[in-house]
Amino acid sequence: MAAMDQAKQGADGRFRSQFQKTMLCAFFEKGWCSKEHRCEFAHGAAQLSTVPNLKKTSLCKKWLSFQCRLSSDKCSFVHGATELRATDAYVQKPKHPKTTRNSRGSGSRQPQQEQHDFQ
Repeated sequence: MAAMDQAKQGADGRFRSQFQKTMLCAFFEKGWCSKEHRCEFAHGAAQLSTVPNLKKTSLCKKWLSFQCRLSSDKCSFVHGATELRATDAYVQKPKHPKTTRNSRGSGSRQPQQEQHDFQ
């Protein structure tokens, strides 16, 4: 059960991280934020970030039960897998470049060359 809680916190943390510094810290404005640099809220207009666009990032529960009366282009939620999109926090960036074995078959790894087929 502990592993499941950690996974849930990881997903929750990733979701919540999208909203860091998107609102001003009410405590900082009053002059007494105790969190300082660890605060999730912006300490002044210069730190403000834009709120992520969450449109079409989750399934329409009404559509799943055949109850959504909105057309797909009017509903903020997804009406099928082809509409699903991810926010930047959920788009995985490659950690390492693609690698391949060198021509001698040794275990050393070299970056893979891009190949273009121009016909």
